[in-house]
Amino acid sequence: MAAFLLGHPKSDEAQPKLVKPIRLTDQVCQIIKEQIFNGTLRPGDRVVEQKIARQFGVGQNAVREALIELSHLGFVRRIPNTGTYVTKLTPQDAEKIARIRGSLEGLVVDLISERIAHQNLKLDHADQLLSKMRESVQRGDMVAFYDYDLQFHRTLWSLSDNEYLAQMLEQLVAPLFAFFIMINLHPGARSTLFLEAVSYHERVLQALNSHSPEKARRALQQLLGLSLRQQRDILHDEHADVPESGGSSRTFEKTRRKARP
Repeated sequence: MAAFLLGHPKSDEAQPKLVKPIRLTDQVCQIIKEQIFNGTLRPGDRVVEQKIARQFGVGQNAVREALIELSHLGFVRRIPNTGTYVTKLTPQDAEKIARIRGSLEGLVVDLISERIAHQNLKLDHADQLLSKMRESVQRGDMVAFYDYDLQFHRTLWSLSDNEYLAQMLEQLVAPLFAFFIMINLHPGARSTLFLEAVSYHERVLQALNSHSPEKARRALQQLLGLSLRQQRDILHDEHADVPESGGSSRTFEKTRRKARP
């Protein structure tokens, strides 16, 4: 199943650039993500290693490694002695995460502000990611939107120069982003809400660039408040009946059909 580039150049002249072979684990990882995105695997469903291995004719080790990577990305949760499940969050989960995230990212803003005051710290990369977020919403590519959104926050975490803080936020926030990728693949009428979120991200950067830590903190809290309101609306109005692991969900399928353009 793994694809490799075969053959060797006959001479050193015009030698092509080296391309890394696609790992089997990466391919299995992509297959499972596609099953999550197309609704074959739904939030709360159990992912059985043996079943995936038999279905695609690969070894269980490759499937296990893929699930470990997907757990790091937040798409699945591995529960010791129980199994692996597609990430599922309730409105209560989202609110709990938001409260902790607000405090931790507030500290990120403070640390970045301190560094800006004493160093020539550039926020250009974060600014570029905002442009990509806006473009992604406009073309309806929500996987790309959430990817750039998470990259934006990871950039800020990195600029805080505190790897322990970044590690905590990664563990906390990645499942949240992964879950909302799953249920917002087709944003429909929600596009304006996502564009509004981009503008709140811009306010955070503007405040940091203007050496205003208090404004940056306030803008961050406004951003997280907006995100939480969006999450509540989505989870309460359209996704409240997503089943526990192994169940079926008419509401989830109805939501997916309703969201399709």
